[in-house]
Amino acid sequence: MFEEVRQALLMRVRRGRPSVILVGSVAAAVAAIVALLVAPGDPSHRQRVASGPGTTSTTDDALLAPVPGNESTPSSLPPPTTSPSRAPTTLPVISGKPGPPTTAPPKVLAMTHYSLGGGMYWGITAGPDGNMWAVSWLAIARITPEGKVTRFPIRSSVPYPNAPAGITAGPDGNLWFTEWGADKVGRITTNGQITEFSTPALGEITAGPDGNLWYSAGNNRIGRITTAGSAATFAVGGGESGIARGSDGNLWFGAANTIGRITPAGVVTEFPAQHSYRGAASGPDGNVWFQSEDNGGTIGRVTPAGEIKDFGGAGGSAWATSISAGPDGNVWCVESPGHLVFRIDPSGKVTAFSNDHTQVSNQFGIATGPGGTLWLTDDDGVAKFTPPSS
Repeated sequence: MFEEVRQALLMRVRRGRPSVILVGSVAAAVAAIVALLVAPGDPSHRQRVASGPGTTSTTDDALLAPVPGNESTPSSLPPPTTSPSRAPTTLPVISGKPGPPTTAPPKVLAMTHYSLGGGMYWGITAGPDGNMWAVSWLAIARITPEGKVTRFPIRSSVPYPNAPAGITAGPDGNLWFTEWGADKVGRITTNGQITEFSTPALGEITAGPDGNLWYSAGNNRIGRITTAGSAATFAVGGGESGIARGSDGNLWFGAANTIGRITPAGVVTEFPAQHSYRGAASGPDGNVWFQSEDNGGTIGRVTPAGEIKDFGGAGGSAWATSISAGPDGNVWCVESPGHLVFRIDPSGKVTAFSNDHTQVSNQFGIATGPGGTLWLTDDDGVAKFTPPSS
C-alpha cells in the first residue's frame, strides 16, 4: 500500500498551499521542494501590526474516529479580537558567521523502530497521556513508550493534498495538528476523537504563552486559534515556516532570510538573517534555535533580544518539524532528504550521527519523549533512541 501510494502520489506545494512531490527518486523530491519552497526574503528589519482583525474560522462538523462515547459537535465560535496598534521600535541585530563544519564521521545511533502501518508521518510530539503522537495524511497515530500503535483515521483514502503536517500538545489536554491544502486545524483527544476547524493552515504548530495555539498559516500569515476553535491570522513579511514559543513570552518563526517574532497581541518584528530557516525549536538555554532549509547547512540561534548567530555543520530539512530540544540539554535535528541526525550543544558545537536504518530517504519530525528518549519519524515509521553521552 505504501509503495503504491508513493508511486502514485503527486502533491503541489507552495507557500500558501505547499506541494510536495514524492514520486520516483529522492532527487526528484528534493528538486521539487527546493524549487518551490525557497523564496527571497526582505533584508530590512521591520515591525508591523496586523492590519485589522484576523479572520474568524468556521467550524466543520467533527470527523470522529471509532472510539467509545457519544459524538460531539463543535460549538459556535466567538469572533477574534482585533490586535491593538503599536508604535514601531528598533531592536539590535547581531549576525554571526557560521562555524566550521563537522568533520568527524557520524556515529551510528542505536534505535528501536516501530511500524505505523503505512503512510508517511510528518510531525511527532509527546502527548499529555505519556504517549507519542504522530500525524500523516490518513491518520493520527498514538504510540506507547513500548511501541504499541493505535491509529485514528482522518480520512479513508488518498488523494490528498489534505495532508496533516505539524502536531503539538495543547493547553487543554488535547493534541492539535495542521492540515496542508485542506485549510484546517484539527484537534484530537487522547482517546481519539477528532474535530476539524476551517482556517488557513500550513505547517508547524505550537502552544503559545497565552493559552492559544499558534501556527504557520501560509500566504504570508501566522495563525492563532483558541482551544474553542476561534481563529485569526496576522500578516508577516513572507515565507513563514516553523514556529516556537520563546522564553520571552512571544512566538518566534523562521522565514526567507529573516527570523520573526510575534507577540500574543499580534505585533510582528522581523530580523534579517543570513539564511532562510525552515524549522524552529525552543532551546533548553532560553534561546530559540532554527534549522536551515534542505539545501542549507546551518543552524541559527536567536536570543530574546533578537541577536542572531549561525553555526555550520548540520544538514538542512524540507520540513519545519525536523528540530527539537532534547532531554539532554542539547538541540537535535534531522536532515531530510537523508539519514543523518545532528546534536547541537548550547555553544553551537555540532555532532553528527546516523540513523541505523541508513537506507531511509527521508526523515520528517523529531521530538523528546518519555524516559529521556528522542523519537523521530522517517520512511519506515517511527523510531526512538536515547541520546548518547558522547
